[in-house]
Amino acid sequence: MKLSDLGEFGLIDRLSRDLINRPGEVVQGIGDDAAVLNLEGPWWLLFTTDMLVEGVHFSLDYATPAQVGIKTVSVNVSDIVAMGGWPVHGVVSLGLPTRLFVEEIEELYQGIRRAAGEYGLNIVGGDTVMSPERLVINLALLGFVEKGRAVYRSGARVGDLIYVTGSLGKSAAGLYLCQHPDLTIDPGMAAFLKQAHLEPRVKLRAGRILSSAGVTAMDDVSDGLAAELREICRASGVGCRVRAGDIPVDYRVRTVAALANHDPLDWAFSGGEDFELVFTVPPDLARGVEEKLAAAGEEYRCIGEIIPAEKGMVLELAGGRCVPLEARGYDHFAP
Repeated sequence: MKLSDLGEFGLIDRLSRDLINRPGEVVQGIGDDAAVLNLEGPWWLLFTTDMLVEGVHFSLDYATPAQVGIKTVSVNVSDIVAMGGWPVHGVVSLGLPTRLFVEEIEELYQGIRRAAGEYGLNIVGGDTVMSPERLVINLALLGFVEKGRAVYRSGARVGDLIYVTGSLGKSAAGLYLCQHPDLTIDPGMAAFLKQAHLEPRVKLRAGRILSSAGVTAMDDVSDGLAAELREICRASGVGCRVRAGDIPVDYRVRTVAALANHDPLDWAFSGGEDFELVFTVPPDLARGVEEKLAAAGEEYRCIGEIIPAEKGMVLELAGGRCVPLEARGYDHFAP
């Protein structure tokens, strides 16, 4: 069987069997944004890791080494945030091609320092090896969350409302601009969208608010909204109905999409790397969640509701017509 036939998530399912040998120490293992491990005292330990490969996750043709460092930290911190926690310690491993200059590697660490400082993260070690062709960078990250307050993908229930923070599609629009530098567009608009892709920001404050506000499930929008909804529905054993007209898409994304002859909703649903939060809330708690986010200056939008699993994932179009919501998103091994 080829990897392209199995896919990234099928491979994970296949490899993750029979890996837990001390189950009493594991609150949540493989299958969420981070592992949740039991500790003595008031906190659970969160553990995650993400690897970025040149030519797959970034290109030095348009990203500076510092921006690669910022992105490396952000994608990992976002996993901790999606569990309702906060980051504490990390170790960085580098695969370095000999074509790189020492100054470029120092600039990479300038980006790591900048992002780590923003999120209060200590970098406490790592490893360095030679890579034959491409720059490879991996961060393994520890975080904490109060016991009983971790938010999983698996808690959504029929009748829950679905929300997202911020707006979607900015990173995909920024990537398009990076790859099409000759596109004529307002410089300020281009800078905003490119920064959203190259220097993503993580919703640490919103994640902490939501972990204490009674949300039932949460994920970060790293692979695209549709893919994250699929993960929540799959883990929770439910379906979802999402209203196309309520998906928050920034006017700058719509502008670039029009110039690119592209559907902006496609960037929102499958573009990925927005690192916003998608979460579910029981209707009786929704107003309280909204008030807490608003008080903290966090943007949010209710985009749909959780429905029975047998109804699947559906997208409600203008006029009320519903079509299947295709769970497209980033898959490392897709053809």
